[in-house]
Amino acid sequence: MDGEEFAELLNRNAQEIQDFIDNTFPYLAGDIAVNHFLENFDKEGFVDDGLQPWDDVKRRDEDSPWYGFAPQNKDRFSSTRAEDPILKDTNELRDATDYEPRGNGEVAIINDKEYAQVHNEGGTAYIFGKTPFEMKKRQFIGHSAELDEKELEMLTDELDQIIGEK
Repeated sequence: MDGEEFAELLNRNAQEIQDFIDNTFPYLAGDIAVNHFLENFDKEGFVDDGLQPWDDVKRRDEDSPWYGFAPQNKDRFSSTRAEDPILKDTNELRDATDYEPRGNGEVAIINDKEYAQVHNEGGTAYIFGKTPFEMKKRQFIGHSAELDEKELEMLTDELDQIIGEK
């Protein structure tokens, strides 16, 4: 390969890499991130340098007056509710976790539920919209070393394919 062919190869690779960053990377990275954050619900904690488990909920504590609390039931108790995962009512919070490509190879993780932020960061929440209480942080979205590793592995694999390394 002479210098002109090499320059042409570099230019072609640069164009393919730019196309990947602009058009493919945000979708691959978004899928990886959303799946990682959904796993936090399954693991009942936030994965960053290992699992950071969420504090348990009172509806699973037999000594709590909230044990088995199920607001949709007439008698307000459900034995299955006493064993349900921490952030599982309807799975609305979990299912609202998504991503949005932002251009220039960027992607934003989003959750449009009005109560997502208070669950993710902790803070004042309201029982039945009336009585205030301090909700404990149950982070499910945020920076994660494990997520960085997954995305770096994907990026490396994709770039290796573009430049022809196996």
